[in-house]
Formats: sequence, C-alpha cells, structure tokens
Amino acid sequence: MRVRVITMLFLLAVLLLTTGCNGSRELDEVAYVLTIGADIGEGGQLDLTYEIAIPRAMAGSEAAGKTDAKKSTRIVTITAPTLAEGRNLLNSVTGRAPNLSHVSTFVIGEKLARKGLKDFLGPTMRFREFRGSIDMVVVNGQAKDFIKQNSPEEVLAPRWFEAMFSSADETGYYLKTTLHEFYARLKNGSGSPYTSLMGINPLKGEGQPSGPAIPGEKTREYLPKDVPREEGNPATVIGAAVFKEDKMVGMLPSEETRMLAILLGNYPRGFMVVDDPLAPKHSINVNLRLGRKAKINVDILDGQAVINVDVFLEGEFTSNPSGINYESKEYTSLLEQQISQTVRQRMLQMLQRTQTWGADVVDFGYYVRPQFATDQEFKKLNWDAIFRKAEFNVFVTTEIRRAGLQRKTSPIRTEGE
Repeated sequence: MRVRVITMLFLLAVLLLTTGCNGSRELDEVAYVLTIGADIGEGGQLDLTYEIAIPRAMAGSEAAGKTDAKKSTRIVTITAPTLAEGRNLLNSVTGRAPNLSHVSTFVIGEKLARKGLKDFLGPTMRFREFRGSIDMVVVNGQAKDFIKQNSPEEVLAPRWFEAMFSSADETGYYLKTTLHEFYARLKNGSGSPYTSLMGINPLKGEGQPSGPAIPGEKTREYLPKDVPREEGNPATVIGAAVFKEDKMVGMLPSEETRMLAILLGNYPRGFMVVDDPLAPKHSINVNLRLGRKAKINVDILDGQAVINVDVFLEGEFTSNPSGINYESKEYTSLLEQQISQTVRQRMLQMLQRTQTWGADVVDFGYYVRPQFATDQEFKKLNWDAIFRKAEFNVFVTTEIRRAGLQRKTSPIRTEGE
C-alpha cells in the first residue's frame, strides 16, 4: 500500500512538472505563412514571396459570413541566399515569429525550376516545420507575380489551391504532386519528377492552342497562358512541368498531361470530343474513365528497351448531333475505334516528347527494377540512356458501355418528312 501511494505521488509530481505552455505565443505574435513562392533574384539569390495570414482579419470576416482574401492575408517578398536566411529576415520585417508549419504550397518560378531545385529542396526535407504534404507547383512565369495576381473570390489562396487539386480528377488536365512525392522521384532513379503547371492568363480571349489537333479529335490542348478566356481570376492551372533530375526540361500541355494521368492510373474521368466517324462535320462528346490500370511491360534485349503499354478505357457518349444510331453495336464499334486511335496517337506524342527530354515521367524504370537482384545492378544499367532510345508499342481499347439517358438516337425531323 505504501509503495502504491509513493508511486502515485511521484507520478502526480511528474505530471505537474510537465504541464504548462512555456513555448506558447499569442496569435498576434506569430506570422503564419500559408504560401511560399521562390524565384531567381539578383546575384543568384532567391526572391522569396511569403503569403502571411492575418488572424484577426480572418476572424472578423468569417464572423460576418465572408472571407476577403486581400484583407485576410498580406504578401511580403524578401531577397535572401537561402530559405533559412529568408525566414530570419521575415522576422525582422513582420515583427513576429515566423511559423512555417501551415505552409500548404510551394510556388516555383519557371526560371528557378529550369536552373535547378537542388539547393532549394535541401532544407525543406530537414526542417521540422516543412511537411511532406506541401503541394509543389511550377509557374509559367514568376512565382511572386502569380501569388500577387491570384485573386480567388471570397476564399484564401491556400483554400483555392486545395480546391483546385481536389477537383483535378474531373479532367486529368493537371496532376497533384506533393513535396514528398517530388523528392522521392528525385531519389528513386527509375522515374522523373513532375508538378502541376500554373500561370497568369491575360484574359483577352485570344489564346492559341499549344499544338495541332490530332486527326479525328476536336479537343485542343493548352498551356496556362494560352487558354482563350475572359474575366474571372487570371490564375490558371493546366498542364504539367517535367523535370530531368532537379531541373525542369519542358512543359506538357493539357491533353498530353491527361495521357500521363492515364498511364499513372490517376485518371478517374474526363470528357473527350472526337469527330463523328460517319459525319465528320459533327462532333461527339464522350465521358471516359479508366476501365483498369494500364498494363505496362518493359523488355530489354542487348541494351534496347521495348515498352509495351496496354490501355483499356470505358466511356459514355453524352452528345450525338448527327442523329446516327451509335447505340447499336454496328455503329458503336466505329466510335470506339475512333476514340482508341485518337488516344493512342496523343499518348505516343506525349511519350516521344518526354523521351527527347530524357525524362521518364511515367516511371517505366519501375517495371525494369524486378529484373535485377540489387539496386546497384539496376543503376549500372543506366536506365536514363536506355529510355532515350526505347521503342514504344501502345495499344488502346475503348468500350462504350452507356449512351446517356437515351436508348436510341434518331435524326431531327426536317420539313417534308
């Protein structure tokens, strides 16, 4: 009994000594950084743009039922040699203790991405306030301009980023990439990193497609600055930034990014518009999704890689202006062939483009690894060099399973009928 009492008193003393908030700070004493942008500054330094929350303004606006992004955050740009020095200078500018544990997005300027992110990424993986779930994006331009001109209505910018990435599976036009995923691809040696591509659109309604359309396809592909639109928030998310090691080597427009999503198994659904096989002046809208994950096989013989890709898509056509009865098996097969051929050509275009960059964004090297007993043996293979000369065999099968809410299509009645 005496031992129990002494033990309980000891535990009570320990609990009393470990309580307290000696490291706590009031909200007005902390600068909560929500977004960090990085560009190349003068003399090779970094232009670091911080978007900082203003807690009192946020509380007041939310109480009134609104959140004004411009009044609830402020933006500070600091030139510093490293992220650590930028954090120190931020403390001098704001008069508050910077806290980076709420950073949700790294916005990387195009010039810095092309120069290389090796020095930038080092502290992000070691410092405890940076989380692996931070989203990585590259801006087609300067990061500071993007952060300043991004004007989401009645939401904070971090919530805008979160909403955009949560809806990426609606089209497959851009792919979510976290800091951990990007860093892991830098290290694994079998694939190349990629991020979402963003930019500021001029809002003049005069954008141009980034490349010619595939025969039989009505859908056009765009980069952020080229989307023909007017009004609204100029910030645009479309396409992918492709890296070779830590340097960005190119950009994939929207349709090629969709092909990448299909091969990665990250394509839940999306509309595709193709020519009517029997009435090319009309177009047919098809809502596609993956029927199964793409089957990929890589064979290497005498240093030559042959990459076989088998894709199976399921679809539902939602528009049929010509009135041809594509619900019947006779005509359905024509539409399926049209879609399969279009997807195959666009996919080959994406693979050949990344092959010239030497960037295996699909991670085909992952399918080669099991052929080697150790990681050292795989590295001796020099997969990057082999990938540049690889031969692609792409097979696409499409099956139309549904025809929307109509069982049979009939032409529109004309006078005299």
